[in-house]
Amino acid sequence: MADSRNNNGIFKKVAVIELVLFELFILLSMEVYKYYINSDAPGLFSRIFLKELSKSFSFFYTGNLFWFVLFILSIISIYNIYRNLGRVSSAAVNILFFLSFILLAVLIFALLLPSFESLDSLTGNFIQLNARGSRILLLSVFALLKIFFTISLCVVSFSALKKFYVFRSIWLTIGIFAASILIIFVSIYTYKDDYERIQNNPVKFDAGVVLGAAVWGGNRPSPVLRERINKGFELYKSGLIKSIVLTGGGSPGEMTEAEVGATELVKKGVEEKNIYMETKSNSTLEQITYIDRNLYKKNNWNEIVLITDNFHLMRSKQMCSFFGIKAKTCASDTPLSSESTFYYSLKESFAIILFWFFGIG
Repeated sequence: MADSRNNNGIFKKVAVIELVLFELFILLSMEVYKYYINSDAPGLFSRIFLKELSKSFSFFYTGNLFWFVLFILSIISIYNIYRNLGRVSSAAVNILFFLSFILLAVLIFALLLPSFESLDSLTGNFIQLNARGSRILLLSVFALLKIFFTISLCVVSFSALKKFYVFRSIWLTIGIFAASILIIFVSIYTYKDDYERIQNNPVKFDAGVVLGAAVWGGNRPSPVLRERINKGFELYKSGLIKSIVLTGGGSPGEMTEAEVGATELVKKGVEEKNIYMETKSNSTLEQITYIDRNLYKKNNWNEIVLITDNFHLMRSKQMCSFFGIKAKTCASDTPLSSESTFYYSLKESFAIILFWFFGIG
């Protein structure tokens, strides 16, 4: 009987040590991962990447703060569990121990999931997703499970009986996640651009960046793209920006979004020397990455203006902040119904969380 209790006590101590190491691994992995996947460095431990990381890392960046807050909450809970180890339910320790291994397996599989044609075909047959989509899904599941895990640690640590209350943890997770989505959604839905500050700026901005949108048949800009182009031209004509950057790729055999935009601006009288084009991107993140690597740093720009639809501005500005790009925002005049604004704002809410947490865009 005494041996059984002694063995149980040893296992609890080992489990506590494992939980601390687990939390440290998650913190370091998540803080570094978003920077690594958005870097063109040759390797994780290369001098180039470590130098980039030291320059770019900001403790106050939203995604970094999120993982650090989870880490602190977890460590405080684990410490409290250790102090009351004799009172903590063995079943609770067992569940937390094995749950941490499940989380670790999900994360490692998501991070190491290769992307090649045969795998894309395989995953597409089962879940209609390619390798990138599968990784995003797995990372999303991991984030939810990690929040649940941290809440479970807190519940076990601070409950009177020191037990694992699964339904209490589930409901707290759902409540916190729903409240977070609501706050982000409202922030995006009610976002106010910097148009007034742009007008009152005593110095011209280096460039206005028109983020790409769909091109219609006959190489015509869609209404959404046209309004973004018009807003860029308005700022240029008013002398508020020195040049215009057009972004966005296209389908083979057709003009890209950037090329269509450039054609429209030349028609309006913008000199070609004041137009920059990025013609290969398929996402906002690729567009901002291009600007960071090929224009902002190389041209020693100080501040730019992002031009896109209002619901898209908050995420775009967060991406610029991540790369250290100073940017103001200016909304296009695209008319949207309340239903469309609601839908796009909700979609952006999930997209901005993915970028904050994992640097995916």
